[in-house]
Amino acid sequence: MPDINMPKLSDTMEEGTIVEWKKKSGDQVKTGDVLAEVESDKATFDLEADADGVLQILVEQGVPAKIGAPIAKIGEAGEPAPAKQPPPQKAAAEPKGKEPEAPAPKAEPVAAPPAAAPPSPRERGGQDGQQDGIKASPLAKRLAAEMGVDLSSLKGSGPEGRIVKEDVVAAGGTRPAADRRRTQPAGDRRAGAEVEIVEPNRMQATIARRMAEAKSTIPEFQVTVEARVDLAVSLRQQLKDSVPGAEKVTMTDFLVRACALALRKFPEVNSSWVEGKFQRKRSINIGLAVAPSQGMGLLVPVVHDADLKDLIQISIESRQVIERARSGRPNEGDLSGATFSISNLGMYGVDEFVAIINPPEAGILAVGAIKDVPVVEGGRIVPGKVMRMTLSVDHRVFYGATAAQFMAEVKRLVENPVTLLVPPA
Repeated sequence: MPDINMPKLSDTMEEGTIVEWKKKSGDQVKTGDVLAEVESDKATFDLEADADGVLQILVEQGVPAKIGAPIAKIGEAGEPAPAKQPPPQKAAAEPKGKEPEAPAPKAEPVAAPPAAAPPSPRERGGQDGQQDGIKASPLAKRLAAEMGVDLSSLKGSGPEGRIVKEDVVAAGGTRPAADRRRTQPAGDRRAGAEVEIVEPNRMQATIARRMAEAKSTIPEFQVTVEARVDLAVSLRQQLKDSVPGAEKVTMTDFLVRACALALRKFPEVNSSWVEGKFQRKRSINIGLAVAPSQGMGLLVPVVHDADLKDLIQISIESRQVIERARSGRPNEGDLSGATFSISNLGMYGVDEFVAIINPPEAGILAVGAIKDVPVVEGGRIVPGKVMRMTLSVDHRVFYGATAAQFMAEVKRLVENPVTLLVPPA
């Protein structure tokens, strides 16, 4: 009977939680069936069966499980699963009774409390997603209770109108501030002591921990260059107007292609410092720092083997991985394996900024807005479009000269964008 283990969805994921089992022990399942909804530190994703057979659940919903830990089993088709269930039930009963020699007398007292439980539908609603007649996932119900959100006022965006976590988070963020704040007594408010306490979700807590670790353990420095992007802007518009599939090409796509080619030329940048040694990565995988569709946080979907893809392929794939990540349904590998990252805040009008390195990567490129400015060209002042880029560097992995050469190559490629259209070698 093969195990179903908790998968590793991202580089930062350490454990996952079963939000809801879509099947129950004893159900016959087929390869590809969605067995459960699992929450990681960065997303909620569907766990699918990888074999046909009978499901036996080992970890109940709401219980965290470490990466690689068995959470269920699938027996051969026709194999009765109920025979596999008694061991977990005994294990649950023994700690309560602590008298294994007298199981029969203990069975009745243990069975009695559930008989009194039905009057509390909120506690029993997690099995089928119903709460007082409202279809909602267990995680959505828990968040609603914590945030004071009335589930009956929400319209679910999940399957069959089911209320999911994102619906509750969105509602919590749109309610009047007075309904969401935990405040001090009136006397303290008059003294100016009013505060709002907001508990971080799993993603936010992980980001906070990892960013603090990065700033305290990585000796970093920055290198900034300014690039003329008149030709890149013009080429992008031409591609949108005339090339099928290029309708949504962005400047970030140009930068992914440029960085991938530059990383080929400077493999030191595509490296990591791990346990006192350099790790040179054979694959060039570019992470794209983006905001989730709802709530606060950060996602870094990954374009794998970016140096082996042309500009149009990069544009299509980056859009797909970003959409899957933001929808909370990333594919395995969508959020892991990055060897270098890009964070572009230009669309928000930011001129220049410094991004924090996402370990174990050794560099991240921060990109600002494209600005119309006067530039000197052939001894004359003419209008031009410029963009500032700042590379944050792990000084343990490579040094100032390499960083400067890498940025000079990225600038050269962006300023001569026709080089980005050459098919990958």
